[in-house]
Amino acid sequence: MKKMMIGLMLIVSLYAESTIEKENKERELRLYEKQCQEGNATACYKAGVKYTNQATIEGRATAFTFFHKSCDLNDTYVCTKLARTYESNLSTRYDINKSIGLYKKSCLLKDAKACEGLGFIYEEGRGEVAPDHDLAVKYFMKTCEFSTDSCKKIAFAYDFGVNGLHKERSSAIVFYKKACDYNITTSCSSLGRFYLEDKKYVDASLVLKKSCQSKDGWSCSQLGELYAVGANKMVKDNNKSVSFYDKACNYGSRTSCSKLGRMYLNNKKVTKALGYLQKACERADAEACRTLGLIHENGREEIKKNKFKSLKFFSQACNFGDESSCKL
Repeated sequence: MKKMMIGLMLIVSLYAESTIEKENKERELRLYEKQCQEGNATACYKAGVKYTNQATIEGRATAFTFFHKSCDLNDTYVCTKLARTYESNLSTRYDINKSIGLYKKSCLLKDAKACEGLGFIYEEGRGEVAPDHDLAVKYFMKTCEFSTDSCKKIAFAYDFGVNGLHKERSSAIVFYKKACDYNITTSCSSLGRFYLEDKKYVDASLVLKKSCQSKDGWSCSQLGELYAVGANKMVKDNNKSVSFYDKACNYGSRTSCSKLGRMYLNNKKVTKALGYLQKACERADAEACRTLGLIHENGREEIKKNKFKSLKFFSQACNFGDESSCKL
């Protein structure tokens, strides 16, 4: 009997708690509705979420009414979210024109994701909306203005033809330049790559210096090469070349370490050469390992012969793919 009473009390207690919780949720919803009517965009959105959670057809329909009210009150997050819903052809609410209208509203209110959404729609074309590359670039450029990281993302997409964009070299350059202007130094490096391909060596040196200052080894290495050969309007400068190769080596460029090593070896500064060659060898540069093996096998200037060291370096060169070292 006692157990039955306890069980009954528990049921009554749970029912009471459930009723109180339901009343609280209802009260909260009415408050959001009231605040929404008073022009509170966040409250409209929260009311919409509450109705969505009801998981009924009527609830979802009412939710959309509140989401649209929130958007009408210039909540860009909600406008963009609605635009994505209308954009999806998996949605029962698919309507590309509504999507574009909502994206445009958000984009005008400086929402970068909305501008980006428009860019993708016009780049690819959707439904009755024909592709328009110029319009896509216009909206992507707005995306850059409102979110600098987006410049790099869009440039990369045009560069490699990924994320829904076709490979478009000229567009990639435009957006890498914009990103580089915003001091996104990895984009400066990519822009430098294009300038080098186009033999615009002075332009390349300017942007590569920005990325080199941010410890990009490849950029420093390219600067070392430019000053080493004095390419097209670039004044040959061995001191600058060595300085940039040294930075590149310190930032992880094994080819720069190897180049410096061979340079010092040719100038008979063997001890200094060994330091750079060892760095290159440690980073799996087979040629550097082989050169170290030969130095220790034969001896060179102040470096005495050392059979053990020569075999160690030949073994490393062999492991890194130098077949001739495997025979030594």
